[in-house]
Amino acid sequence: MLAARHRDLIDRLMVVDAMPFYSLIINPEATEDNMEAQASAFRDATLSASKAQMEARQAATIARLVKTEEERPAIIEATLSSDRETVAKAVYELMTTDLRPELDRITVPLKVVYAYDTVYGVPPEQIDANFSQAYSSSSTASFERIDGSYHFIMLDKPEAFEQAVASFLGQ
Repeated sequence: MLAARHRDLIDRLMVVDAMPFYSLIINPEATEDNMEAQASAFRDATLSASKAQMEARQAATIARLVKTEEERPAIIEATLSSDRETVAKAVYELMTTDLRPELDRITVPLKVVYAYDTVYGVPPEQIDANFSQAYSSSSTASFERIDGSYHFIMLDKPEAFEQAVASFLGQ
């Protein structure tokens, strides 16, 4: 959003394991309209969950996002100590904001680094295609897949992630 709407502020952009429309990971046919009900339900469930429910929910979620088990407790603790209302609102906005129509406004180099692991149950080429399709309206996008990682690449594959960042920065 920053790169599309405030082009004068940046000279390059790196996206880490994120789609320009978050809801594509839930539904490949997602639109802002057809995801509104699900986004509202997520927001409301987050706001109404008990402490024990949130702890269980976050442990399950983080187990799908962080492959490296010893890294999980700190991430779980960080999520549980975050302001729940802010998190609920942010995820709602992510689920209902499609930035694909704005990608063509990004004129600086855009590097998309994303994770893949065999636990996903699909061939890596499908993940490649998903990211390529999601960013297809960008003329400046390049892609780098990091295998053997879940979403938190910087925790699961720190050396590969560091190399991707260094390459991006031109070091």
